[in-house]
Amino acid sequence: MPIFPTLFPGTLWQTNVTVIATIFLTGLIVFVVLRVGLRRMDMRRPRGLQNFIEWAAEFTTNMARETTPTEQTTNFVLPLAFVMLLFLFVANWLGLIATVTVHFNPNIHIWGLTPSDLANSKGDVELFDSPTSNMSMALGLAVMVWIISHARGLRHPKQWLKHFYSPSPLAVIEEITNPLTHGMRLYGNIFAGEALLSIMLRAPFAFHWLPWQLPLIVVWLLYSCFIASIQAYVFTILMCLYVGNKSFEGHANH
Repeated sequence: MPIFPTLFPGTLWQTNVTVIATIFLTGLIVFVVLRVGLRRMDMRRPRGLQNFIEWAAEFTTNMARETTPTEQTTNFVLPLAFVMLLFLFVANWLGLIATVTVHFNPNIHIWGLTPSDLANSKGDVELFDSPTSNMSMALGLAVMVWIISHARGLRHPKQWLKHFYSPSPLAVIEEITNPLTHGMRLYGNIFAGEALLSIMLRAPFAFHWLPWQLPLIVVWLLYSCFIASIQAYVFTILMCLYVGNKSFEGHANH
């Protein structure tokens, strides 16, 4: 398996440089798309990127309204849901569009990697990938959603405490498992799709010239693109649902 360049290796602050770089790249792509699409808005005859952005905004608005108890909660979660949906859509697709792996001599020290690390990966260092195929990234997003939802609930402390015992005290366990399943679902689907695609690409040609795996690669790539899009939607709608469940305006509760 390829490895990644790291900062502060062997410490609590060990950082995957590739993930950090692709997170910023994803954010830049989303920013540029929104900036270009809304630069010359035409309310009478929308076209091009403006059509796509308006469709995404309407889609997100309907999703938020269906999963939150009040209009106030919808207005709170809508900006985050819109950005999250676009961010995950781009992030999940990055590793399917391109994966960059560089081969290094296993006997050198580079980017926080030891010769033993390079030997285990056969010298392959991955410099470009989907950030959401990293477990820490996916779980980090899930924990962020968990914190936001509970911060929302703490605006009504009595209802927030009560929900831990309704319908049963087992709701406490659910509060622990929700962020785990939320993040692991995203990570597992994106990582598995890219891992199998990588295996197919590395498969030897039949008779040293016949790319027998090409039809499988095309089919799996199309399927993975579909799954990547669905996972962006699933993560975002669960985020809206979790925030809605912790919003107690008017003592409403889904």
